[in-house]
Amino acid sequence: MTHSLLFLQLVVILVVARACGLLLKYLGQPAVIGEMAAGIVLGPIVFGALAPDVHAVLFAKDSLSGLSSLSTMGLVLFMFIVGAELRTPDGVRAQVKAAGFVGVLGVLLPMAAGFAIAPWLHPLAPAGVGFWPFALFMAAAMSITAFPVMARILKDRGMTQTRLGRLALGSAAIADVLAWVMLACVVALTGGGSDGFMRTTLGMVALAALVCGPCSHGCCASGRRPASLRRCCWPPC
Repeated sequence: MTHSLLFLQLVVILVVARACGLLLKYLGQPAVIGEMAAGIVLGPIVFGALAPDVHAVLFAKDSLSGLSSLSTMGLVLFMFIVGAELRTPDGVRAQVKAAGFVGVLGVLLPMAAGFAIAPWLHPLAPAGVGFWPFALFMAAAMSITAFPVMARILKDRGMTQTRLGRLALGSAAIADVLAWVMLACVVALTGGGSDGFMRTTLGMVALAALVCGPCSHGCCASGRRPASLRRCCWPPC
């Protein structure tokens, strides 16, 4: 793929996304909804149906790898900025406790709904897929949230520094972690059997120890630490 084609793709995407975002903002909706709609407009459903030859040249299948890499980089940088701007004036422990309570309750109901509809949808599953992996997949799919979209809406409305915005971001992050962990277990069960499931479980335990261990010991290592740092420890210092 030439650089000129990538540049042309970026120009078209930015112009259409900006136009759709302004239109939705004029109608009282978040601009990110219009930017998502721009992807549908430029995709095979609209642009590809109206001008298939032009669409095939502008967005050729072998030229999408560059766009995919740029989109991933942009998403990572945006989520980093959102995380870097988060503050916990009430203390990390209080913030995690409130977000965890809301996040877990926000996951349980969609998961229960996924388990409830699984018996009716399982006959439509591909051949060879067991009921419980399918039910777990439905529960995880019902529970996963559009976390980057919500973060963008809160940031555009200047709510990321408010108490409600911090609670929404924290609870959505915890809910997504639980749902993605369940989805990883489903993939391990369907792809690797019991051995794959055990490897996935051990990997998640090791990752949790790697992330939580240094944080806990770092906060509680010394009594000279400020009280605001000691509040984040578990068990409490």
